[in-house]
Amino acid sequence: MSNPLPEHLAIIMDGNRTWAKKHGLSTIKGHEKGLDVARAICIYCNKLGIKNLTLYAFSIQNWSRPKIEIDALFNLFIDFFDNKSQFFHDYNLRFNPIGRIDELPKAIARKVRLLEESTRNNLGCCINVAINYGGREEILDAAKRIIEKGLSIEDVNEESMKSNLYLTDTPDPELLIRTAGYSRVSNFLLWHIAYSEIDINQKLWPDFTEEDLEESLNIYKSIDRKFGGSSKND
Repeated sequence: MSNPLPEHLAIIMDGNRTWAKKHGLSTIKGHEKGLDVARAICIYCNKLGIKNLTLYAFSIQNWSRPKIEIDALFNLFIDFFDNKSQFFHDYNLRFNPIGRIDELPKAIARKVRLLEESTRNNLGCCINVAINYGGREEILDAAKRIIEKGLSIEDVNEESMKSNLYLTDTPDPELLIRTAGYSRVSNFLLWHIAYSEIDINQKLWPDFTEEDLEESLNIYKSIDRKFGGSSKND
């Protein structure tokens, strides 16, 4: 018996810079191409009926990259929000940013919140975009909120932790895809991926296609998921 489509798919979109170098292009051209692919995958996931898609766009650790690259990337974000985000409305997608959004440059944070608000009632796939995000930081922020609320030690449990994470009402991802062939999770959704199946795709993100997504989904469908218990075939 095969698994149904995941209700929540997460993707670490890796390989933009390597792709640009491979093609003799500037780093930002790799990010531009990667953004185009992300748009196409969002639309395709919605078409398939996947309810939640979480994309790793910019990590807290990415601040260590050269300033010229960060500035170019933020300009790309601004252009996206100003000129290329209409597809969220065209396809009834919801934009849900996760991370320390208010620590972003004010111009970007404002645009992030505007798109979040304008798509709040859209009923298609919820696109969770991790911006200025870190998995450890998410857990730390949840712990701080619990302390601020004055919960007793008896009330600190999995349920209270999850209700204070960035993704409060979203099921854990059944499938995590990472492109560019690296076998690491890079501080992404550390609480949420405890039982996620992980597919390491060798393609660079700008080369990732709908067919590649279908292949990953087919692999996922064939997995006998145990959740720490016995196999159906044991």
